[in-house]
Amino acid sequence: MLSIKNILTAIFVFGIFALHPSLNKGESPITHLHYFVYGNDFNFSYNENINKEKVLIKWACEESTANCNDLIIYQNGEKINEIPFEEGHQKLIVYYNSKLIATLPQNKSAKTQAHQYNISLNAVADMITFNGEIIGPAACKISESISFADLILANQ
Repeated sequence: MLSIKNILTAIFVFGIFALHPSLNKGESPITHLHYFVYGNDFNFSYNENINKEKVLIKWACEESTANCNDLIIYQNGEKINEIPFEEGHQKLIVYYNSKLIATLPQNKSAKTQAHQYNISLNAVADMITFNGEIIGPAACKISESISFADLILANQ
């Protein structure tokens, strides 16, 4: 009876460690386990100088046969759709007041890969700073700043 408890305890402890987000890298059985347990996670943060009603975040797939071409993820201050599980080249496109702020590209080698998508917008003085990070097997991290004047000139 004691050995059964030890085996169950070992399986439980291994399961906890196997589900740690830092192990969700590359193509491995643990990556597929994360896909089934966590799925994709989307986090958007902003400071008090950003009007969340003016933020639009789209998901775009480069594959013409994919179901996720120009899928709106975040609009009018709320999350609209989940980030889909698609293989290939995709990107998150972030707009503020209908002006392009930045893109966060990704190239997924398998549909069954779970990722954490973190987007942050901060406005200080006349600058907007974009910080985007994808955590998972197809990771990416981008940080860019753009002035409000450049945003106005970009669409003229």
